[in-house]
Amino acid sequence: MTTIRTVAARAGVSIKTVSRVMNEPDTVAVATRKRVLAAAEELNFVPDQRARAMRSGRSGVIGFLTDVIATTPYSVDIIRGVEDALADRDMSLLIGNTENRPNDLPRILRTFRASRVEGVVCAAMYHRQADEFGSLNLGPSVLVNCYTTLARVPTVLPDDEEGGHVIGAHLLSLHHRRIAYLTLLPGIEATRLRLAGLRRAFAEAGVPFSDNIVTPAQTHTAHFDQVEAFAAARKLLELVDRPTAIFCGNDEMALQVYNAAAALGLRIPDELSVVGYDDYRLFSEGLRPALTTVALPYQRMGRVAADLLLQSIADGEPSAEVIRVEGPLVHRASTAVAPAVAVA
Repeated sequence: MTTIRTVAARAGVSIKTVSRVMNEPDTVAVATRKRVLAAAEELNFVPDQRARAMRSGRSGVIGFLTDVIATTPYSVDIIRGVEDALADRDMSLLIGNTENRPNDLPRILRTFRASRVEGVVCAAMYHRQADEFGSLNLGPSVLVNCYTTLARVPTVLPDDEEGGHVIGAHLLSLHHRRIAYLTLLPGIEATRLRLAGLRRAFAEAGVPFSDNIVTPAQTHTAHFDQVEAFAAARKLLELVDRPTAIFCGNDEMALQVYNAAAALGLRIPDELSVVGYDDYRLFSEGLRPALTTVALPYQRMGRVAADLLLQSIADGEPSAEVIRVEGPLVHRASTAVAPAVAVA
């Protein structure tokens, strides 16, 4: 078995020097450090993290506590963002996924304590209030894609209001005035904030919002129902004074708008513009025409959350900072100038 003594012999240095390279690399001359690391790589040497933690009082491990995010398309990018930040610091991530089973939480927390995690990132599947995280005594922690009123915790959220605003501004710039917003569940934060952003875009353009339609395409549970979304889209498109553009709560919903438009013989984008949300590329790039949508900035949110957490650990005190991360509008082929203007 390769040991620190074997690495020292290969590199021609003392055991103490190898230990310093592994634990305090900045204290070792660059040339010596490179020689030791090259020897360690040749010998496939992996430092004993438990021994390192006992010596330094730090484990180099961050916990990631989540509901069902690890199995949600693109939400896993939050994990990637956290891992990017930790890799820069030679730290590791330990994931605890409850799958919405509260009884799993004590086991996950025991594992975190046994691994001596230095802090915890708490993440939710969708933008929501998550007081179940705020009620836990986790030590240094940060919330991402969720928030709590029960604790002073740094928080990273998607800027859903700006997402609705950028969609409204885009459609207004194309001279659409009758715009439908097909929403996710009416009570969730994303629905409320995106509507506020859409209204703000109208106000800034000096255009009345009164003729526009806001209607849910998801009403019962957090589970998306394709049949319900199709029915809501078709009902809109069968109106005598139908909308010229539809803003969808997610890209999967946009697929059902495409299906309803096709059933009624409406051409996208010539007769109907469609905008999605999420930039879930299975839909946004797979649809024809390709879907204009706002990308959820999950990877950047994860990176920001990890940076906030590590700063809190370094400072030794929590902050109540809330950071909202904007997602860009990804302009593809599903939006065009409103039909009445295009004909004129």
